[in-house]
Amino acid sequence: MKRFTNEQILYMLLSLAIATVMWLYVATAQNPLVERAMTIDLHVRGLSANEVVVQAPNRLQVRLQGPRSALALLTPPMLDASVDLSGLRPGEHRVPVYVAAPPEVRVIERTPAEALVVLDAMTQKRLSVEVGLIGRPPEGITLGTPQVTPVHVIVKGAATQVDEVRHALVTIDTTNLRQQLVTSVPVRLVDANGQEVHGVAATPSVVEARLPVQEGVITKVVPVVPTIVGTPPPGLAVTAVTSDPATVTLRGPGRLLQSIQAASTAPIDLSGARGDLSRQVALALPSGVSSSTQRVTVVVRIGRAVLSTIVRAVPVRVVGVPAGTAFRVVPDRVDVQVEGPEDVVRRLTVTMLAIEVDAAGTRPGPHQVGLRAVLPPGVRLLAIRPSRVTVIVASS
Repeated sequence: MKRFTNEQILYMLLSLAIATVMWLYVATAQNPLVERAMTIDLHVRGLSANEVVVQAPNRLQVRLQGPRSALALLTPPMLDASVDLSGLRPGEHRVPVYVAAPPEVRVIERTPAEALVVLDAMTQKRLSVEVGLIGRPPEGITLGTPQVTPVHVIVKGAATQVDEVRHALVTIDTTNLRQQLVTSVPVRLVDANGQEVHGVAATPSVVEARLPVQEGVITKVVPVVPTIVGTPPPGLAVTAVTSDPATVTLRGPGRLLQSIQAASTAPIDLSGARGDLSRQVALALPSGVSSSTQRVTVVVRIGRAVLSTIVRAVPVRVVGVPAGTAFRVVPDRVDVQVEGPEDVVRRLTVTMLAIEVDAAGTRPGPHQVGLRAVLPPGVRLLAIRPSRVTVIVASS
């Protein structure tokens, strides 16, 4: 009975071994070992509080091996790549790279296998905050002395980089600045050449800057422009407007005077005016602007309304034609532009105008001659188009 039991146990162990081998074979065939390359982050460990890493790689290439199912689900955060800096002093070091992976995954290659790490001592120093002004303030603006709070910052970082820092700067743009400025500005750490130094930090990194601004008073000479309202009765019109003085000197803030091109007066009403007017009026100036003259004398000349018109196709009349000759004018009609009192000009007709050409002393042949206008009293000639005509003289 005991022998039978031992044989049973032997058969059972043999069956278990065969089943295990078959399972391993099937599992390997369905989920074979494969390789995969991956880029992961490289971390540092064991860094002393009094040291800082100046140079070190931050990425690592690894080649992994494991079951296909395991590598398919593997992500970079599931791997831990690091270098141990415990006990290392400032300087250049080559330290091995360690990579921790899940149990079923094996790291078969890592690049680099060693990392070049440069350490430096952590240090700090205090610098005064300097203020730089850029831009050009508007005309008439006076800038005060800029102030910052706090007046010092602590520069902290690697000793070699902290040593490069020479200035802690803040910059204020004064373009279009017209009133006191209070603002928060970041601190820039620069070297002796004004180049920004990286890898260092200022505490605080932002300071409050205050820039007093005063708006200066300037003067400006501008013409006086009378303000006319209303119109004279029909048939009359304004023929001239003058001011005494013709210009005034204004005084005030630059931002106000910059946009003022003339000094207007209080309104002068011409309603019902049938003759010349002379008025003393005040200047209409913006608040904050004063003038060298408070009141000016404005003279308005009023006369008969003047109208301009063009009388078309006025015949050209030839005078002084020598006896025994015939003539022809090309063109024989012209357009005449005139101006004069409105009531007279509105009644003008072609027959009221005479356009003449003097042919006295001309010999046979074509002649280019100028024109002369005979107009009613009060009417003034502006232009004749064309201004010259051709007179063709022939013997009769």
